[in-house]
Amino acid sequence: MQRALIITAAAIMTALAVSTAGCGGSAAAGAPPTVHAPASERPAAVTQARAKQAEVYVQVLRRYLSTPAENSFSQTFKTVYVLDQVYTDAAVPSGKHGRGVPIAPQTQRQVTAALAGMAHVIFIADRESVIEAGGGCGQVRNGGILITLGPPVGHGNEVRVAINGFVACLGATWLIYVLQDQPGAGWRVTGTTGSMAIS
Repeated sequence: MQRALIITAAAIMTALAVSTAGCGGSAAAGAPPTVHAPASERPAAVTQARAKQAEVYVQVLRRYLSTPAENSFSQTFKTVYVLDQVYTDAAVPSGKHGRGVPIAPQTQRQVTAALAGMAHVIFIADRESVIEAGGGCGQVRNGGILITLGPPVGHGNEVRVAINGFVACLGATWLIYVLQDQPGAGWRVTGTTGSMAIS
């Protein structure tokens, strides 16, 4: 009789333990495993997007700075200030430049390094920090140029990028470049689109 009670008590205890585990008493027992996406997927996508953005901006700046017919300046600029945010209305002379989208620090470093042999590129947060009054007309200090970029717009292997170059109140241009991702060559400027404004 005593042996039967012990066996019955053991069976009840086992049943209670199993039912408690099924009700969430133990995170390991009965709970479905948590599935996480590989940690590398999102950072890899972000890194790839930033690499594309850096390459696109390098090509836009290289083309703009080296093409007097498009930038309307015959001089070579050794100091190039670039706003560290992009604006969708960068190529609009009357653009209000509302809230911009920051250019990632890594993208800024890549652009600066890629253009080091051509010009000293400095990313800045405030356009007024490099504008000085001269004879009633604001101009970029140190004989430099201030550039405002737009975000790459498009999909697949073709994008458009707006740009504004400002040297002085009577020395600025606004235009939009078209770029294509060419096999074996990467992103290249293929021309401009829309109207171009000059002051």
